[in-house]
Amino acid sequence: MRAAAAVQGATAVDRPAPGDRGGWVEHRPFAIALLVATAVRGVVLAGFPPALVFSDGPTYLQFLNTFAPDPDRPAGYPLLALLPLSWLSSSVLAVAVAQHLLGLVSAGLLYVLLRRWGVGRWGATLAALPVLFDSLQLILEQSVLSDTLFELLLLIAVAVLGWRRRPRTPGALVAGVVLGSAVTVRVVGEPLLLVGIGYCLVVASGWRSRLTTALALCIGFSLPIAAYATWYHHERGVYALTELSGKALYMRVTPFVDCSRLGLPAYERVLCPPEPRGQRLDPSYYAWTDPRTVPRLRPPPGVTPDRAMRDFAVAAIRAQPDDYAAAVGRDFALNFDLWRADRFEYSLGYKWRFSYYPHFHPSDRTIAAYREFGGAQLDPQQPYAAALGGYQRVGYLPGPLLLGCLVLGLAGGLGVGRARASGLRSRCLLLTVSGVLLILLPAVTAAFSWRYQLPALALLPAGAALGYTALRGGTLATPSTD
Repeated sequence: MRAAAAVQGATAVDRPAPGDRGGWVEHRPFAIALLVATAVRGVVLAGFPPALVFSDGPTYLQFLNTFAPDPDRPAGYPLLALLPLSWLSSSVLAVAVAQHLLGLVSAGLLYVLLRRWGVGRWGATLAALPVLFDSLQLILEQSVLSDTLFELLLLIAVAVLGWRRRPRTPGALVAGVVLGSAVTVRVVGEPLLLVGIGYCLVVASGWRSRLTTALALCIGFSLPIAAYATWYHHERGVYALTELSGKALYMRVTPFVDCSRLGLPAYERVLCPPEPRGQRLDPSYYAWTDPRTVPRLRPPPGVTPDRAMRDFAVAAIRAQPDDYAAAVGRDFALNFDLWRADRFEYSLGYKWRFSYYPHFHPSDRTIAAYREFGGAQLDPQQPYAAALGGYQRVGYLPGPLLLGCLVLGLAGGLGVGRARASGLRSRCLLLTVSGVLLILLPAVTAAFSWRYQLPALALLPAGAALGYTALRGGTLATPSTD
């Protein structure tokens, strides 16, 4: 997998010779990879029935009973995925099967889009391999979590926006709606609107078209966001998607905050991590589990707990800007580590490894969720579970290769060498900048998790394949009349 995932080594301009046949022969590398990936997903389903329910999973499933937005997580995932699936089956097994299908669809969409833009069959196939085979992709597809849907919606938005040589108003409107829907699944997608606006302003023909397509993108983006915020206000009295930004930023500062340097109100001092710097625990522990911190927070009237945590975090960042910048840079760089291991104070990497779940000890919330939405508890089956534990050691895209993809995509986007005249630069940047933002934003506003790397596993290799095509002298393949 590692060697195959080296997109830099792909021959991305291998256009078929005039005598070559199309159809199966032309797309055979991807078709074979797709078939093998389907078989691997069958092993995952056989190894961990009915599905993996942990972390946010019970909360998402509870939405099916309450039909009310949760202040800690946007409800786009249960609205767009779990609720429609519940009409067909009440078992989480249906969720896992559907998400594996979504993963295959994501890979197929990525391949089709890259071929349309002029990437050769081998380059497009290699770019899709992380979506097809990466163990993080596979474990998230098997889990009742929002990541697989979020990834697919992002790829649909990119495909709709970039399908034609120059974006048009209807396409931009649809792309905006899809991107806005993705934000109701995971709010980290919000800054991608700026990337889409920049793409429209650069690629569309003439200033009138540039402005109208950018405006259409914004209008489309605002529709699902406004609808969700209005519903949230009706249920909770606040126009918002979540009320979690303060807690997320609090997690960001727990590794480095030095409360002796802060002038805090008395009620915020309970948020100071009790452990000395250098011996701190995982940030999520202080925010969600530690009885010594957030549960003891008692803000005065007019100040919500989330506001108090935000004020605490902002005070820490203002007093220790160098420590904050170092933590952001450190966590961003973790995405390019050779191994997906726990570093620094982070200790929850085991959640994203198949080898953990044969020894899984579910919480009461998880047990109740399985009982209500599956009937049976998680029951790992051998030898499949053990095989997947071994597979995860090699079935992933190593961080240095992901970094190479980033560099290659930027090189194509910035017009290095022959890429300047390729017509592919804006698309390279659309993919690469989006991928970078989606791993940078958690480092800036929350904390590191391997889970957050998933969208970059689709976007950065695709940007690299396109950048390689541009650097080799390839050109945009969509018809000029599009």
